[in-house]
Amino acid sequence: MSPAKDVQVIKSSSWRALQIFSLYRFILAVSLVLIIQLQSNTTFLGNARSELFEVISYLLLGSSILYFFATSQRTHFELQLQIQVVSDIFLFTLLMHASGGIASGLGMLIAISTTAACILIGRTSALGYSVLAATIVFAEEAYARFYNIRVESGVTQIGILTVTFLGTGLLAFYIARRIRESERKAEQSIRGLASMEKLNEEIIQYMSTGVIVIDGFQNIRLINRAAWVHLGMPESTQSKTLQQVATPLARQLNLWRRKNFYRSKPFRNTATGPSLLPHFSAIGESKENAIIFLDDTSTLTQQAQNLKLASLGRLTASIAHEIRNPLGALSHAAQLIKESNDLDSANLDLVEIVEKNAQRVNEIIENIMQLSIKKKAQAKEINLSEYLNSLKKEYLMNKTEAHKIALHFQSENLIVHFDVSQLGQILNNLIDNGIRYSELNTGKPVLTIMVGIEPQNRTPFLDVIDKGEGIPPEAAEKIFEPFYTTSRTGTGLGLYLSRELCEANRARLDYIPLTAGGSCFRISFSINKHQSHTTE
Repeated sequence: MSPAKDVQVIKSSSWRALQIFSLYRFILAVSLVLIIQLQSNTTFLGNARSELFEVISYLLLGSSILYFFATSQRTHFELQLQIQVVSDIFLFTLLMHASGGIASGLGMLIAISTTAACILIGRTSALGYSVLAATIVFAEEAYARFYNIRVESGVTQIGILTVTFLGTGLLAFYIARRIRESERKAEQSIRGLASMEKLNEEIIQYMSTGVIVIDGFQNIRLINRAAWVHLGMPESTQSKTLQQVATPLARQLNLWRRKNFYRSKPFRNTATGPSLLPHFSAIGESKENAIIFLDDTSTLTQQAQNLKLASLGRLTASIAHEIRNPLGALSHAAQLIKESNDLDSANLDLVEIVEKNAQRVNEIIENIMQLSIKKKAQAKEINLSEYLNSLKKEYLMNKTEAHKIALHFQSENLIVHFDVSQLGQILNNLIDNGIRYSELNTGKPVLTIMVGIEPQNRTPFLDVIDKGEGIPPEAAEKIFEPFYTTSRTGTGLGLYLSRELCEANRARLDYIPLTAGGSCFRISFSINKHQSHTTE
């Protein structure tokens, strides 16, 4: 039960007590009516005035039924209690009068009602009911003596009963005050717990580490936003098991429960999702209920790489700057030699080799310079349909007719937020790689670009698909690392820089292996809350 519900329970406890008190009156009235129906000549109840006793008993039964249903409405608590207690004082006094006065013992029923009033009201004013009861009982005795209804004196019994009324009322008042003080402290504690619970929920929801709470049947009891995003933003996690939301994670959870020293392994819940490393912690002594912490290992790896590249970037930038001057002179000299009329074909080939390698060294320097100079992304709205058609036209402008780029739009006029120049740099790099590997594998420089929205998390995506041989699994884990390349002419920085630029624009670049052959590089764009995916 939540703390908010606990507060409601405490507030409704007085109403439940009043209902129990009304139920007691009903049972008492039913008992009196049964006694009337089954009484013998030896019964002392109603022996003085049987008709009055019978009328009051039925009146008590009717009022108890009415009061019981009135308490179920839960309105005007003190008014209902006052009416019941006052009517009890008068009705029980009449029953006592009809049964021979104070000697019948029915006066103790009045003490129960006055005590209940002191407990339920919990204020010193409730002691007034005990005074009223003592006054009414004394008046009944005076009336009986004045009209000679009873000969024997009951002053002593009245004194004892009056002391009983006041004593039980006073004791009940102090007990009720202690109870209400405890309830007040309990309410304050519950409100504090509710506030702390809400604060903890807010903290958990905004943690960068994913948090999932699982019960013994693998039902998801709690999942924060980070875990929901890491697992691919499933449509719903309510009333679902971990097996339905994240099958690889459920397998590791079962292994952790069975083994004492289980070492978790990184996994991906979706093809384009981050690599996640789970940590399991038991709730209590058993492993049935558990907390799962999910860490994005790609973030940790990225931080480690950034530390390495920070110093490397400064070093390589200074070296690259120094190389540029002699490289420029070398390239200029090669161009001058190439323009000479006395150059034979053999020497011309050598000059072209020098010029080609100088250009390659310059490209390497440009890529290295980008490691140390990171420009802040200037994101703008981009209509992918219009942008890709324009990019295709510019790219194929200086290419041969054999170059083919097929565009497929699952969602027309898809709007994303990205830096235009950086998106062009990323796509040109991916297109160059894709066309090169397609031509090496099939002899045709062809490529396919597909645009759409992922059905699960409604994330816009752009796929660059080639017809190459594909990337082996052992190499696929390293292709986004800096300076890693499988090509003799590559620098190993293209894909690394492309992923860096995607992350600068709150997007993600992933490699997706294709079963039919070839490779697919997917850009998953961020969702802007204030911008719809499509234009009207």
